[in-house]
Amino acid sequence: MDSNQDHKLQLMWRYLIQLCGVPGSEDGGAASWPRLTDMTTDEFRHELWNFILAEHPDALVLRFLRARKYNVEAAMAMLLSAVRWRRERQLDKTVILIGESVGLKDGPSEDDKGFIAQYRSGKSYVRGTDKENRPIYVIKVGLHDPNMQSAEAMETYILHNVESIRFLAKPPQDKFCLLFDMTGLGLRNMDFHVVKFLLLIFEAKYPETLGLVLIHNAPFVFWGLWNIIKGWLDPVIASKINFTRKTGDLLKFISEENLQSNYGGRDEWQYKYIEPEEGENAKLSDGEQRGEIEKERDELINRFEQETIQWAALPIDQPSMKRNETAVLLRENYWKLDPYIRSTTYYKRAGVVDTQGNVDFHAAK
Repeated sequence: MDSNQDHKLQLMWRYLIQLCGVPGSEDGGAASWPRLTDMTTDEFRHELWNFILAEHPDALVLRFLRARKYNVEAAMAMLLSAVRWRRERQLDKTVILIGESVGLKDGPSEDDKGFIAQYRSGKSYVRGTDKENRPIYVIKVGLHDPNMQSAEAMETYILHNVESIRFLAKPPQDKFCLLFDMTGLGLRNMDFHVVKFLLLIFEAKYPETLGLVLIHNAPFVFWGLWNIIKGWLDPVIASKINFTRKTGDLLKFISEENLQSNYGGRDEWQYKYIEPEEGENAKLSDGEQRGEIEKERDELINRFEQETIQWAALPIDQPSMKRNETAVLLRENYWKLDPYIRSTTYYKRAGVVDTQGNVDFHAAK
């Protein structure tokens, strides 16, 4: 970042610290911001840190700044809107906490069945990385049937995927490559609700998470639909889209060893869903141990916030080593907390993510 961008990051944190009601925070101008009418300062602070989870806190804030070209006022409005949206959808209590555990229910609801059927279908998964070391998230559009699940179940599936793969993209490359495989696409697969929801997610709620979009092997029917879809695209996302048809086209972006064999590469792996197992989420009910880890996390958050107040008052060329060290401790703490607040995901069962948050994209066999 250049010095001006550093300064904008400091300004963002001054506003956020005050909106969180942190004792000792200076007036960063947050008094002039519209209040989140349905949240107290404690509630906002809780939701903000539930958004950060295992990330370096700056990484999250910077994505919103980049999305709004370092206009602090616009970035703040966007971040506040995303925090409020997460609270309204109760992502921590539904998408994150419950997740794939619905596959273990004795009496699943129709939405539960619709949700888990998406994972079993193989319509989307992460495998390998592109040439910029971004995780490749494959979506096989030809496997989608809009009539097989409700819109709510489909949205939950999308959000659970995004929340599950957020931690697969590691700094300094914290974006991912989205590969839309259009093989077999017909009008029966077209779902404009899903398209609009994906655009909402990647433009406004998880901005700057897409590094590259590949639209592969689009049939003739797609181009009529594309004339409609392209009019909805944010220019930033539109600029990242590339159309591919042959193996050679894909190899411009993905190395041969990371490209699956069905696309002409050397990776023979094929997706097969690993079903949830009884007992894998036992720690979700251990409130006592969870409370101890959350107490440690709250102490680390308090420390980070106080160090942020000090750092935000420093000249822009003086980074805070203590603050960055605390961010590392927060990440380590999160992975201790994770099994107490998140049901086990496919990527954990497959060994792609271990208990410390380390990632091996080729672990799944």
